[in-house]
Amino acid sequence: MTSPKIMVMGVGNILLSDEGLGVRFLDELAKLPLPTNVELLEGGTAGLELVHLIQEVDFLIIVDAVNAKAEPGALFRFRPQDIQVFPEQCEVSFHQIGIIEVLTMANLLGQAPQTLIFGVQPKSLEWGMDISPEIQALFPRLAEFVLQEIDSIQHEGGFTSSSTT
Repeated sequence: MTSPKIMVMGVGNILLSDEGLGVRFLDELAKLPLPTNVELLEGGTAGLELVHLIQEVDFLIIVDAVNAKAEPGALFRFRPQDIQVFPEQCEVSFHQIGIIEVLTMANLLGQAPQTLIFGVQPKSLEWGMDISPEIQALFPRLAEFVLQEIDSIQHEGGFTSSSTT
């Protein structure tokens, strides 16, 4: 049996401090030993051009800033189909074309990977390249969660059923 292709995608705008946390998180994750079937991708603020990249993988783990009107650093773990559980004032992404639209397009084309999203409530969206210390401090815990999911895919063939928030 071949190992499933797993992609961890960091999304966000690195020019707006914590908005770029998904991309910055990948730098941390890249320092850890990862299985050979795991690919890291900086999604940045790319939109629909990501569709063809995610069609190649079996499992997609996305890390992004989410605006859930929560405490800075609040961590959310959800599947795209769970979006309707968020209150209406919650924006799942700060980008023009959100990752949900990308996944919807991939679905329409018949090839969307199983997807899990880790969202972090940012502290600052000011211009600047630096991540807030409070958000940076979450990265080791977030890395543990992502590695747990990778391990679960490798051994159980899917995402863990437990919630990590």
